[in-house]
Amino acid sequence: MSDSLIDASDALQLIADDDAEEEAALYWKFLIVDDDPDIHKVTKLVLEGHTFEDGKLQFFSAYSAIEAIAYLERHPDIAVVLLDVVMEEDDAGLKVVKLVREQMGNRLVRIILRTGQPGQAPEHAVIRSYDISDYKEKTELTSTKLFSTVYTSIRTYKYLNSIAAAHDTLEQRVRERTRELEARARELQASTRDTYEAMMEVSVLEERNRIARDIHNVVGHTLTAAVVQLEAGKHLVGIDAARVSEKMDLASQLVRKGLDEIRSSVHQLADERETVDLQRDLARLIRDTEAHAGVRIECEIEPMPKLSFFQVKLLCHALQEGLTNGIRHGRSTRFRFELAYAPGDRRIAFSLRNDGLVPHTLAFGFGLGALRDQVELAHGSLCLEAAPQGGMELHILLPIAGAAPGSEALP
Repeated sequence: MSDSLIDASDALQLIADDDAEEEAALYWKFLIVDDDPDIHKVTKLVLEGHTFEDGKLQFFSAYSAIEAIAYLERHPDIAVVLLDVVMEEDDAGLKVVKLVREQMGNRLVRIILRTGQPGQAPEHAVIRSYDISDYKEKTELTSTKLFSTVYTSIRTYKYLNSIAAAHDTLEQRVRERTRELEARARELQASTRDTYEAMMEVSVLEERNRIARDIHNVVGHTLTAAVVQLEAGKHLVGIDAARVSEKMDLASQLVRKGLDEIRSSVHQLADERETVDLQRDLARLIRDTEAHAGVRIECEIEPMPKLSFFQVKLLCHALQEGLTNGIRHGRSTRFRFELAYAPGDRRIAFSLRNDGLVPHTLAFGFGLGALRDQVELAHGSLCLEAAPQGGMELHILLPIAGAAPGSEALP
């Protein structure tokens, strides 16, 4: 709401006057509503020339309820309304109050009811039922009382405007702060995702270091043993042909073993990012589990957007952990696996249902707990619950940042 004081800077109306000081004065809009023209003249005569809260009054006159509503619609910054109760109808003024407060939603304007027929609208009943500033009989509203009543109403109007302005400012600051927090939340989400991927990178590096140590220790030891056998055989040449042949065979076996170890380690050191394939890896996991555990796994996998290395590894890990948990703890023999992608929500829905036992107390073990932590690091959610048709069901929702509808699908 705008401040009720009318000045040029606040785009409120100034009353034109030949006097420069008068032109720059501040005015409060004051509406007189009464069907008696003499009331208008007397009211203006009493109040003209007075200053109220550093401003004078700008008078408007309405002679019916309809005219009063029209003025209030055109001038929502009217500060005070001096309103007669009985005009074209016995309760015309009361209807104006109700319309202004309830339909127009104007809670700031101060309304002073006055009547020449107090019996038509008893004071106590009106004050309890209507949002008004004061209720006066015309016979008791002397010039002094009229001045003090108007002054008090304008002061209240000014304070209410200040509160409304402060409230609007506070709401604006809350909106700005909310936008700042949302931006920071997005930055934090991106940072957390980067941290998660960095942790995965560290895990990969640690694995590569482990493989490098294996090459140094296992393969190095094997080759050293082969060298020892070759040296021994060299010394036996011409002395014991049978033992020379034995040493050569042993050295050959050791070298072949070392070569196998090297090939295995080099294969593991290859960049797995270039070799991961979600459909292939899931199919292989399902096929191996059915073959080795003797279970039946039905699956339905929708085409997926292009996923990162870590997202593929997480989904494969989730299926592996869900199958292992169901077989080991639930004694499951049948599974139903579904993987769907919702382009509108840009998230993957993972569901694995089994026909196993339902525990009395649901608790996450080390494997499921670690899986839940990984899912949460990827800003997803995990839920394990009893399925309505029996058995247990594992649900995972995984947001796909950066994936857009129509992205290249994985084979």
